[in-house]
Amino acid sequence: MLKKISVFLTLLPLFGWAQHTVTGTFLPAKEFKVVILYKVTPTQLVYENHSEIDADGKFNLTIKKDAEKGMYKMVYAEPQQDYNFDLIFNNEDISLTFSLEKGVNFLSSEENKIYQSYKKSMSLVKQSLDAYFKKANNNEEDFLNLIAIHKKTQEQYETAASNSIAYHFIKANRPFFPENLVTKNAYKDLQKTHYFDSIDFENITLLNSNILVEKSFSYVFTYINPQDINKSYKENIDTLVANTSNNRSFKTLILELLWREFAKENDEIAKYISKNYLIDLAKAKNNTTLIEEINQFTQSALGEIAPDFKINTSSLHQQNDAENYIVVFWSSTCGHCLKEMPILQEFIKKQPKNKFKVIAVGLEDEPEFWTEKIKELPIFTHIYGEDKWDNTIGNSYNVNSTPTFFVLDSNKKIIAKPYDVKALISNYTEIQ
Repeated sequence: MLKKISVFLTLLPLFGWAQHTVTGTFLPAKEFKVVILYKVTPTQLVYENHSEIDADGKFNLTIKKDAEKGMYKMVYAEPQQDYNFDLIFNNEDISLTFSLEKGVNFLSSEENKIYQSYKKSMSLVKQSLDAYFKKANNNEEDFLNLIAIHKKTQEQYETAASNSIAYHFIKANRPFFPENLVTKNAYKDLQKTHYFDSIDFENITLLNSNILVEKSFSYVFTYINPQDINKSYKENIDTLVANTSNNRSFKTLILELLWREFAKENDEIAKYISKNYLIDLAKAKNNTTLIEEINQFTQSALGEIAPDFKINTSSLHQQNDAENYIVVFWSSTCGHCLKEMPILQEFIKKQPKNKFKVIAVGLEDEPEFWTEKIKELPIFTHIYGEDKWDNTIGNSYNVNSTPTFFVLDSNKKIIAKPYDVKALISNYTEIQ
């Protein structure tokens, strides 16, 4: 069941609305409560209006007279990033239906009808190409006929939408049409080579939507050689930067978004982005907040020497009594921590002596409960991390959740950052 958007929306500011409306029906009605309309920009969603959804699934929201034209987003459940769809506003009323089974269907608004029709038509042609490449015996005539249909479909929609906002999005999605028979892999390579041919990174309409971000992410993450994934990422990022070089603002934006995405799970590529591009762009803009974020991330990234900190009368870097060190940030008030720390302790007990040493930093608001809980974990070296999320050690490791694990080698180099204790144990063979 969908998580319905809560009624906190009644606290949002109300404006004098006029001129145009977005109306429609959500089915099944019982699954929905509120729909929200946002203006899409590359960096954020800007609230426009909202409407309750009645018992029959119907909604009616108005758009203020001076509302900006362009791409908007309808959000109908939480989390918002998962339950939404896009629409184009160009000073016309919009009516639609939405169902969990079939998605959105636009009943009025020429802008949205033509763009939706375009996406469906191109999807069908792509399915035909996919089916063609799966056949054992392919011939040039069949291939060129499919390409001709593909090209004609694209051109017909560009012509039909020539005076609309939708035209900009349709053109930006124009694929490359080969003139000769090619293999499936060669076809994909051609699409990659010509990916940016029809994308204008200075087009105001595109910049005032999220399509340039979506297209950029798609390029970086789609054209990957599984034999050397990180090399592919680096090459794709370099190509993307080259194509956005004339728009410094967008280049900075997309690189920051990519850096944040890779920082979640791929330290090597996040460091590549920051070292080769982003840190210089941040310095040029005097973006001290981003510079500090990058520096904090880098010092706790894979392959780096772990930040030093005091351990009783010694320090982390002075430790020399184990082959590997596990620095774990936890909290005595964290439910996941209370489950995982005993599992970690049992795992360590089964390992050869001096194989691992666990240094457990308790990020706490108050010491009382922590003082009692560490009695249950006697084999760990415990450090009290006062001020919890403002703790100096936690900040130096860029910790924003508990538990967080770092595995270090004997030289205190970070060799693993397992998601949880299960991942730490399952990856044990990789850190022997």
